[in-house]
Amino acid sequence: MRAPSLRYPRKNWFIGVRLFQIEERIADHTMCYQACRASGPGGQHVNKTDSAIRATHMASGISVKVQTERSQYANKKLAQLLIAQKLAERDEQQALQQNRERRLSHLELERGRAGLVFVGSEFKRL
Repeated sequence: MRAPSLRYPRKNWFIGVRLFQIEERIADHTMCYQACRASGPGGQHVNKTDSAIRATHMASGISVKVQTERSQYANKKLAQLLIAQKLAERDEQQALQQNRERRLSHLELERGRAGLVFVGSEFKRL
């Protein structure tokens, strides 16, 4: 049997345990596209064609309307890029929020309210 160490005279040790889950990215990348007429100046071409695209990411509800290009295909590609950018920004904000919560959880540890107490060198439950 070993004598208790004078270096660590404390008998009660407290730890705080929390589970932080990283939210996975939405796996369902279903996009809904709707063609509509572009507004603004552009002459007869704007009045005749449905070149503007309204794209909606069904899983998250993020929606964008793109009418900058003259072709529907180019507007569709641009809408996909904009939605991908918005999803990345949302994921980044969620990661920052989780880091903030993780940092603040270190201050919430309560000392002096031990749930389990062990005594002796064999660590028998009290």
